[in-house]
Amino acid sequence: MNIKATLHAMLPHAGLGHLLETYLTWSGVGFICSFIASSLDKHAEVAYAAYYTSALNDAVGFKFWILLAVVGTLLFCLSLPVLYLSLHFPALSDFSRRLRRFTYTFFLVAFDEGGLMIGILTANFIDTSERISLLANKSFLFSDVGFFTILALCLLNSLLWLFGEAIHSRNPQTYSGVVALLMKVPLRFSIPGYIVVTAVLANLVVSQ
Repeated sequence: MNIKATLHAMLPHAGLGHLLETYLTWSGVGFICSFIASSLDKHAEVAYAAYYTSALNDAVGFKFWILLAVVGTLLFCLSLPVLYLSLHFPALSDFSRRLRRFTYTFFLVAFDEGGLMIGILTANFIDTSERISLLANKSFLFSDVGFFTILALCLLNSLLWLFGEAIHSRNPQTYSGVVALLMKVPLRFSIPGYIVVTAVLANLVVSQ
């Protein structure tokens, strides 16, 4: 299988159109709300009251996004061996399906929250007013919200979508993409790779 075919096989059933549509929806909401909140707060009587812009801080948080991503990733690591066993022991199929759906839920919420966060940060990148800059520093702990910061978040958030849609496709209610490829890897390669990756992820989570 060449590189082009491999990249195509890595895409889940949902397709890139679903990724783009979801990004436009959630990041669009965050982007528009940021400008509206900033405009409304300009009419506040108390300087830097930032009543509406602070509401965005209550709606989304960087740490909560990390928590969702970590939980989803750990569940993903747990779902893979269960899925493999269910392919050889049909009695585990129902449990595997429920676990994959549960894992998908964390990825889904994290991706949606990440899209909203990216929209807010993009608005901050465009609008350099002091109110919205103070909001970004407080909400996302970034002292300098730049293009590469937003790009990095987009890439990480897209990985959440990639793994989430792969572990549980909503329409056929099965797995696809990266997960389907992993299920085809010979055990002599998949087991050592799985142990190393899972151990590294668990160590990173515990050490943080």
